[in-house]
Amino acid sequence: MAEWIRMEEALGENDIRLFSRGDTVQGRVVHVTENEVLVDIGYKSEAVLPKEELAPGRDKVAPGDLLEVLITYIDEENGTVYISERQAFFAKKFAELEQAYRAGAPVKGTVVAEVPGAGYQVDLGGIRAFLPASHLGKGLSPKFERLRGRTLEFKIIEFSRRTRNLVVSRKEWLREKEERAKDALFASLTPGKVVEGVVKSVVDFGIFVDVGGHDGLVHRTEICWKDIPAPPPGKFRPGQRIKVMVLEADRKEERISLSIKRLRPNPWEGLAQRYPVGAKVKGKVVSVTDFGAFVELEEDVEGLVHVSELSWAPVKHPKEVVQPGQEVEVVVLAVNEAERRISLSLRKALPDPWEDVEHRYPKGALVEGVVTNVTDFGAFVQLEPGIEGLVHVSELSWERVAHPKDVVQPGQKVRAMVLKVDAQNRRISLSLKALQQDPWEEFLEQYSVGSVVSGPVTQIKEFGAFVRITPAVEGLIHVSEISHERIGHPQEVLRLGQEVTAKIIGINEAKRQVRLSIKKLQEDLAQAETEKFLATQPVRETITLRERLRELGMG
Repeated sequence: MAEWIRMEEALGENDIRLFSRGDTVQGRVVHVTENEVLVDIGYKSEAVLPKEELAPGRDKVAPGDLLEVLITYIDEENGTVYISERQAFFAKKFAELEQAYRAGAPVKGTVVAEVPGAGYQVDLGGIRAFLPASHLGKGLSPKFERLRGRTLEFKIIEFSRRTRNLVVSRKEWLREKEERAKDALFASLTPGKVVEGVVKSVVDFGIFVDVGGHDGLVHRTEICWKDIPAPPPGKFRPGQRIKVMVLEADRKEERISLSIKRLRPNPWEGLAQRYPVGAKVKGKVVSVTDFGAFVELEEDVEGLVHVSELSWAPVKHPKEVVQPGQEVEVVVLAVNEAERRISLSLRKALPDPWEDVEHRYPKGALVEGVVTNVTDFGAFVQLEPGIEGLVHVSELSWERVAHPKDVVQPGQKVRAMVLKVDAQNRRISLSLKALQQDPWEEFLEQYSVGSVVSGPVTQIKEFGAFVRITPAVEGLIHVSEISHERIGHPQEVLRLGQEVTAKIIGINEAKRQVRLSIKKLQEDLAQAETEKFLATQPVRETITLRERLRELGMG
């Protein structure tokens, strides 16, 4: 009775379980024949699985194997169910591929054949898909011999279960993979984060650095704290690994801004405290220009030594004093943190040659030096490095000087007398003519009022004409002293270079001026001729003639 009840229960369960064509079920192999496999799927009889309907890649089965099959036909009259593992496999695989297609997930496939002129066939685990040649993607050779048997990742771009048409693309998968990688990269690059990258290229405006598959730019203003027109040559090179700080990562614009200088504090902050005005510090000359030299005090901190602060002596070009790489000691003149400027002096770190100059070059001292420069107003003479004196044009010679270059030339060695020393204003007045005999004194020894002199006319003015008496002394013939007749302008009578003879009618020793007169000389000559004539006449007639001459104003 109990056995009957158990059979009834078993029959009831089998009767309750229903199967339909197209169902996918699991079953266990119970018997294997030459052409068929009998599988227990829970039906009232074993289902029949033809061997040609085994799943792709399955060579054999054995009793006890668990299979997943699809019901292809139910013969209700004979109570027989026909099944297929191959169709169950394809149904399951297509379901998986459809899910990947809808989710945009990658699938793996192996290149198995070539479609000439179009692309390739790819095996997606038993199901064939078409890979267009244009969707192969970068990094691979399009030659089939090199692709055959390679397992790659793809994205399904076309899917049809009805026509079993599948088209895959490696190019699209790589693009989406890159986009996902970019998303992750940009999300990780938060401002202030320090990362390591590889220098890709160096350009005028900065450095491109690969930071995880995407290039970021270190603008030239972010390379160091000092102002530079371009990245320092040789300091950065492609392939070099460097650390950078993220300033900004814009995913939408795909722009990454980086910085090298911000990896350390701004050296210009607090610089005035580290380098107070008047402090003597050491540095290295990093560059020399026409207007001065730049000295590095510490990394990214450079100060300018203007050409005027390089030496106590005049400097034509800074290269005469310093060279790049030279270690120097300088004095801080000024610090401007806001504008990032430091003014330095090289000469003030050296002894000042103007100290005690009044004792070394007292008034009246005789000195020797070399003419360094000749100007319209005089000549500069170097007495020692850093010490120059000026010989004014009026102190070059006792003779009249048209231009200083007529007397001295640069490089000429001269002797002079110190006239005046102004240490505060750093000036020394010198004289060349003080060492020469005063031609005025010679003139006074040879000539006096009443002397008759001769010489060429050197200048003609409206008020008169100048005549050279000696090489260094000239006399003036006023227009009223040229002739007894009225003259409108000296040029009516005289010309430049004309040799004339005149009488000295006045000497101003204080002003060193000589007055001459042609008219007076003529009068004296006429008077002499008259006296000579009268000396030959009888006394009575002589008296009468003298009276007549006095009446005429000639006696």
